[in-house]
Amino acid sequence: MASLSGRRISPLYVLAPVILMSAVALGVYSYRSAAQVAERSERSLVSTTELLGDQTRERIDNFIVDSDRTVLDLVDLEHLADFSRSWSYIVRKSPAVEAVALLDENLKILPGGYVSKKRADTETFRDLFLTKILPDLPLTDLKPDLHQHLHQEYEGRYYLISYMKRQRGDRVYYVVLKISNDYILKELLPDVLEPLLGKALYCVRDDHDRMVFGSSVGQPGRYLYEKSFPTTLYRWRLQMAPTPAGSLNASEGARRRSEYLLITLTLGIILAGTVFLLYLSNRERRANQEKSDFISNVSHELKTPLSLIRMFSELLALGKLKSPEKAREYAEIITRESERLGRLIDNVLDFARMERGRAAYEFHSGQLSEVVERALDVYRQRVEREGMNLVTKIDLELPATKFDENAMTLLLLNLIENAVKYGRGEISVYLTRVGDHLRLVVGDQGPGVPPEERDRIFERFYRSKAARRTNVRGSGIGLSLVKHIAEAHGGRISVESEPGAGAAFIIDLPIRTPMTDSPPVVTET
Repeated sequence: MASLSGRRISPLYVLAPVILMSAVALGVYSYRSAAQVAERSERSLVSTTELLGDQTRERIDNFIVDSDRTVLDLVDLEHLADFSRSWSYIVRKSPAVEAVALLDENLKILPGGYVSKKRADTETFRDLFLTKILPDLPLTDLKPDLHQHLHQEYEGRYYLISYMKRQRGDRVYYVVLKISNDYILKELLPDVLEPLLGKALYCVRDDHDRMVFGSSVGQPGRYLYEKSFPTTLYRWRLQMAPTPAGSLNASEGARRRSEYLLITLTLGIILAGTVFLLYLSNRERRANQEKSDFISNVSHELKTPLSLIRMFSELLALGKLKSPEKAREYAEIITRESERLGRLIDNVLDFARMERGRAAYEFHSGQLSEVVERALDVYRQRVEREGMNLVTKIDLELPATKFDENAMTLLLLNLIENAVKYGRGEISVYLTRVGDHLRLVVGDQGPGVPPEERDRIFERFYRSKAARRTNVRGSGIGLSLVKHIAEAHGGRISVESEPGAGAAFIIDLPIRTPMTDSPPVVTET
């Protein structure tokens, strides 16, 4: 509980959910606002089109009704005998009316009660009227002076019939008007609809969806206005749409897709940025913790040899010696700890140069086996003092190659130091040739490396879980330096291990003969 309470939580972990929720809320609000603005604009355009369509229908309907009323009002029931003679005057008052029939209460045409503009079509329409149209007219059920219309298809042609019941005294008469289709299609509809060109698309269709007038409005989607005429041409319907309806319908889908994509992309960027910040914060926190552990470990490793050097130096300076053998032993301890201190300082300095991108290596041709032998001679006594056995197998017939001697010495000493710290019993060092590579193997009989940590142990400041459970102090930079040196020489490092059965660190270095191109200096940035 103490460790949990003492752990500092980054403010980003608190702010991240707030940022994400705010971003989502902003995205939803932006999308809804844009959709509402577009919806209002669409509703306005639809309302305008609907208003224009209603006005157009009413204008056409009213014109036909007014034209009918003009003729109906001019029919003089007091002088029906003079009706055919007054027809030439009546027809001029209403160009939409093509024929008139006057019927008595028995639905018989009165003498002289049928007149028509088209003399050639007079008998044909009269027969059609008496046989088919008249039975469809609800004349007997009409109330007096009630004006009605019949719009029906007969023999493949639409007819618009206007009729009214009139009463004079006790006698009942019926006035039936035939409205001219030619006038409606060639005069009335063009006069009313053609001024709308440029503002709207329009057409008139019948109840079989056949186009009667105008041109197709295409597929305007939600912008389509479609209504039948109210009282006259009720078998026909008016279709209208704004002129840019097609492009508006297509652009609406594109707009919604682009808005959705933009908002999704924005939320994705915010989410990715937040996750990245959390990752950086966690990485920085972990790096700071690792650096703190590194400083603590290095300080402890520096303090131990310094304390020993100081203690035995003081004993020598004060002359508190029991025998010359003790003086020699104290001097050896001071020398050994000084070497250990020197190696530690070299590690730290090399690591600092590597961190700054200034780690440079000078390559010269030579025998790697000789360097390995000299390094082992330096460290052999240390291994023996720890009660461990050093087993070596070095192939002396290896070809010369180019390498940095100091760097390779540091690499080997770090691996042996690592084996001494965590191993037991036996340390083995092998150097041989494998194909076009030189293979250096340093094995121990320590606790081993679990599979999940085999890559991480080469990270800077990282120490395995098994190492952290021991009392052995370490800086966590030795193996990272080894990896850096191996890769700077064009090689690679790997580890083979089983938990509890030790570990073998394998370095494969390419053979660079004097005739092989190799960089004289390699700098890692």
